[in-house]
Amino acid sequence: MSPQPPTAPGTTAADDDALAMQAHAWIAALASGAMEHAQLQAFEQWLALPGHRRAFEYERQLWRSLGPRSASGLAATAPQRRRQRWKRAAWASVAVLALVAIAPEATLRLQADHRSGAGIAEVTLPDGSRAVLDAESAIAVHYGAHTRRIELLRGQAWFEVTADPRRPFQVSADGGVVEDISTAFAVARREDQVEAMVEQGRVRVAAREGGGWTYLDAGQRARYGRGREVNRLGDVAPDRIASWRQGELLLDATSVGVAVERIGRYRQGPTFVRGDLSTLPAVNAALRLDRPEQALDALASSAGLRITRLPLGVAIVRPAAAGAQ
Repeated sequence: MSPQPPTAPGTTAADDDALAMQAHAWIAALASGAMEHAQLQAFEQWLALPGHRRAFEYERQLWRSLGPRSASGLAATAPQRRRQRWKRAAWASVAVLALVAIAPEATLRLQADHRSGAGIAEVTLPDGSRAVLDAESAIAVHYGAHTRRIELLRGQAWFEVTADPRRPFQVSADGGVVEDISTAFAVARREDQVEAMVEQGRVRVAAREGGGWTYLDAGQRARYGRGREVNRLGDVAPDRIASWRQGELLLDATSVGVAVERIGRYRQGPTFVRGDLSTLPAVNAALRLDRPEQALDALASSAGLRITRLPLGVAIVRPAAAGAQ
């Protein structure tokens, strides 16, 4: 069933059009996933005004259901046709704004050979090696006669490498490199740091091309950042490495902000944080990734968070104490 336009007593067509334009702009901003705290607060205030939620829901349904014009549309009156043309022009303007907002995502799509969305993706590489991409991750594949190089563009990935003495297998990320020495290992890229974790065998890690190597065996981890040296981290049980491949997110003494970010990768809509989460105690938890909404609720319950869910799958997370003010 097609969505029906909202109506409100005492409003004119111009009023409805202006409200529709506001709804269009909010939809584009929410879909970009790049709204700041002040913008989120302004959206909540706008949505609470009389008639605004109805207008927003109508435009949201229209956006999702836009397709070829039906035969009945050809019989529309002249004023209706003018209004339809105005709406199409408005949507075109909003689409341009949305494209500007998601330009980094478009750049990533051009660079990546394989990407994952809100789920995990498994990739068979040209030499038979396997790569498993965590949610919201991307890689580029560069294979040559003497090299096998994977560029980790975003997120994290686990690799099971097919041996080939003539061509080393390397994963590059943020200026550094992780080189396989017959093994299964994971590499994670988070903000300005890269972490390597070995499940089986051995790898070596350098913070920059041509830099000194740090060797890691099963259960060992190391981290580096651009312009910084490789630092060894505490060892972990090999079966806990890349646990997300089995649909489980293990949080060990993890900050609440990082926990929210990791769960957010598996949600269908954007996740925003309002308020300061850095003062909350670190959390320990094991959460199911196939039920991200329940995982977010479980984190909120244990960490003292409040979650507000809005249209388009938007979730706003804030400290519960702040939400009660």
